[in-house]
Amino acid sequence: MKRYFAYSAILALVWCFVHGTVSINNFIVGLIIAPFVIRPFKTLYPFNLDFSFSNAVKKIPAQIKYLYVLVVEIIKANIMVAKIVLQPKIDIKPGIIAVPIDSKTDIGITAIANTITLTPGTLTIDVSEDRQVLYVHAIDATDPEGVAQSIKDDLEKYTMEAFE
Repeated sequence: MKRYFAYSAILALVWCFVHGTVSINNFIVGLIIAPFVIRPFKTLYPFNLDFSFSNAVKKIPAQIKYLYVLVVEIIKANIMVAKIVLQPKIDIKPGIIAVPIDSKTDIGITAIANTITLTPGTLTIDVSEDRQVLYVHAIDATDPEGVAQSIKDDLEKYTMEAFE
């Protein structure tokens, strides 16, 4: 239950910033709206588990590192895609790659899948039934093992540290 109230308070603050005025009235309106926003995501975030603010605070450095790595990977991928697009003769071999993952929780799998999709040139298509493989479409799949290893080394490691 603590987790539910923590998420509600965070969303209430987000509501204040989106509205443009940080006031007690906007915060209360955000607290009223938050349960309606949280409700569809109850299966993804198990609210019945114990929640510790100290554990959440301990993850902040890992989440900052994840954000940094994500921004760097997005910039590198944008440069790669720009090079591909600006070439006079586009010589790419797009394809779907099976990427084995170590994440076991729903939030970890969702985070790594969304991270892959945010990176230009890649798109997460599906998760296997046993939840151990992500199927990723890559704009250039000439080296599928290299792409899969890059995802595991550069993205999944930081995602797991930040969200699991």
